[in-house]
Amino acid sequence: MTKYKNTAKEGHHYVPQAYLERFTDSKGFLHIRDIARNRTWLQKPRKIMKIDTYYRQTWVSASVDPDIFENWMASGPESEIKDAIDCLLETPEDITKEYAETLVEYLEIQRIRVPRQAAWAKAIMREAILKQIPIDVREEMNFWGIELTMEDSARFDYMRMALGTIQPWLGRMEWEIFEAEKGSSFITTDSPVSFYNPACLPPAEAGFGLAGTIVLFPLSSSKILLLRHPECRSEEPLTVLDEPTMQSSTAALSFGTIWDDKVVRDTNRILAHLAHELFVADSEATLWQAEMEPG
Repeated sequence: MTKYKNTAKEGHHYVPQAYLERFTDSKGFLHIRDIARNRTWLQKPRKIMKIDTYYRQTWVSASVDPDIFENWMASGPESEIKDAIDCLLETPEDITKEYAETLVEYLEIQRIRVPRQAAWAKAIMREAILKQIPIDVREEMNFWGIELTMEDSARFDYMRMALGTIQPWLGRMEWEIFEAEKGSSFITTDSPVSFYNPACLPPAEAGFGLAGTIVLFPLSSSKILLLRHPECRSEEPLTVLDEPTMQSSTAALSFGTIWDDKVVRDTNRILAHLAHELFVADSEATLWQAEMEPG
C-alpha cells in the first residue's frame, strides 16, 4: 500500500502569487481591501489569498496522494499560464493556438477553485439535498435546530463536475484587451475571473450562457481581458444561447483600445462587487475609487 507524506504547504494560494505580483506598487506591495471585515492594509503577494491545506483531500484512500490537485495545478495550469499572459500583455499579435488553449483552461479552473465559487456550490448542493427531504422531516429538523452542513469534499465534487463545462463557452467568445489610460489602474480580486451581465446585477450570478454575459479577467494593473458573446450586439442580455457544440482552439482577439479613467473606475466597481472578500490594487487611491458609488 502506498503512503504519502503530508507535503501540503503551509498555505495554498487560490489566486497565484505570480499573478498577484502583476498588481503591486513600485515597492512590491499590494494595497488590500477586505470588504468582509472592513479593513485595508499593505501586504506582499505571497502572504494573501491562500488557505492552509486548501487543496489537501484528507478523505481519500491511502493509495491516493491527498495533494494530487495541488501538484496538478503546480505542474499544469499554473506553470503554463505565465507565458500566455505575458504574450497577451506584450505581444498579443503573436497569440498562438497553444496559448489560447492554455488561457481557456486556466480561466475555467481559476473561476471554479476560489472560495466564492466553493461557497456558492455548497449552498446550491445543500438546497438540492433539502428539496429531496420530505416536508415533515424538514419541519422536524427546523424544530430541533438540526442543520444540514456540507463537507469540504463537496468543493472538489463541484470542481470535478464543473471542469469542461465553461471552456466551450470561452472558446466561442470574442476576446478583447483594453489598456488603462496613464494614471489609472485596474484592481483584481479573490475571484479574478468574473462573470457580469448588466441585466443580472451582483450579487446574483450571471450565467455564462446568456447573450449579455461578459467575462472580465484583469491581466495586470494596466490591462484587462474581456470576453463577450458575438450575440451581445443583437440579442437581449438575458437571452439564453444554444449550447456550444465544439470548442474553438483559436480566439478572435482584438487589442489596442485605451479606456479612459471613468471606464476603468466603473469596471473596477463591477470587479469589487463581484469579489468574495478581498480586492487589491497598486495604490490606495485605486482601492478607494473602486468602492465609491458613481456620481
